[in-house]
Amino acid sequence: MARSGISARLCYRSVISVTAFVLCTAVFSPTVAFAWGASGHRLIGEIAIQSLPPELPAFLRKAEAARQVAEVAREPDRSKGASEPYDSDANAAHHVNVGDDLKIARGPSLSALPANREAYDAALRALGTSQYRAGYLPYAIIDSWQQVVMDFAYWRADVAGARYAKTPSERSWFLQDQWIREGLTIRDLGYLAHFVGDGSQPLHISVHADGWGNYPNSQNFSTTRGLRAILDRTITRGPVTAKDVTVLLTPYRDCRCTIQQRTSSYLSGTQQEVVALYQLEKAGGFAANPGGRIFVSKRLAAGVSELRDMISDAWRRSADVSVGYPPLAVRDIESGATNGFSALRGAD
Repeated sequence: MARSGISARLCYRSVISVTAFVLCTAVFSPTVAFAWGASGHRLIGEIAIQSLPPELPAFLRKAEAARQVAEVAREPDRSKGASEPYDSDANAAHHVNVGDDLKIARGPSLSALPANREAYDAALRALGTSQYRAGYLPYAIIDSWQQVVMDFAYWRADVAGARYAKTPSERSWFLQDQWIREGLTIRDLGYLAHFVGDGSQPLHISVHADGWGNYPNSQNFSTTRGLRAILDRTITRGPVTAKDVTVLLTPYRDCRCTIQQRTSSYLSGTQQEVVALYQLEKAGGFAANPGGRIFVSKRLAAGVSELRDMISDAWRRSADVSVGYPPLAVRDIESGATNGFSALRGAD
């Protein structure tokens, strides 16, 4: 997915106010769908960063980092409307149309995704559709997570490089590169926050995306549009607060699995809430009783918990990869066994 140009200086040093939330009521079309609106995505990004364990780098455990990630978490929605070809490619990153059979367009299973977007798209096209119609949210999450792994890996290498630098000029270069990398990491965490947040919204993991639609409907769920906007208003007009979400966070879960498996499990859990959401709406849960607020708070908490855990996993994974050219193992740079200056600066 194309990424908008936020400079490292903006990401790392600017003071961004998040105290004045933009209380939005989203307007939805078949090609432009917002999961939680600005307030929901801010909450997910900010609380997740605030909840990171102490092992994460100190620059991420500052209040400013949480504010900045929270703001960048809105960016994939804010950049919509850039025109073609950007919109056609990017809009499908926010959802995946999973059927009641847990298959995507009656093809690939959510629990056993093809290895990459090319294979995914090929499987869908064989069924007369494509990733741009069915959505490719799982791959947007995986891609964003893998980018964060590399951000952390380069940050580790920069910190170690400055520690073991042979000359003052080498040390100066590593420190400058570290500063730039911290800005990039903030930006990439914001994008990961956004797509993980999309993944906590049941309507983004279902063919019943805004009204039950033309599908078997034994419980007589509403087929009219508008449920998306109702969910959004529950956050902004309720309002759902940070405290409502924080008290529902789950402990860290080490799935001991790949990011592909973790993403599939997470999205499958969200998809299982679709019927419960429609039952709640049918019973008037978004009108006079607190059921809607509780439901939304739980889904936001699921997004925060998953994002926190994915970031923690990315940090741990970053110690095991290689960086630079020619590639050098991060562990060797951190131990001082290898000087990474030439490889990181670019030996072309």
